[in-house]
Amino acid sequence: MRFFAVVSVVVCLALQYKYWFGKSGYFEVRILADQVEQQVRLNDQLRERNRVLRAEVDGFRDGLEAVEAHARSDLGMVVEGETFYLVVEPANDR
Repeated sequence: MRFFAVVSVVVCLALQYKYWFGKSGYFEVRILADQVEQQVRLNDQLRERNRVLRAEVDGFRDGLEAVEAHARSDLGMVVEGETFYLVVEPANDR
């Protein structure tokens, strides 16, 4: 009977070791879950950046007003003493 108790304890310890420290053990899974969470956050940031860039490209395709507005605001092409007003018209249903 004592032999089975010792074998049971050894097997239990071996399984616990694999659970905590094995290749697909608890700590490895936690590390991978943290990496996945970081990648999801990065993907969300990049998705938002791509959305903004896509809207900017669409604006440039629509006409010269967007190009002029970009040049004036981002490149500082406002003449000294000039006041720049940007008039935004309601968007048409597309």
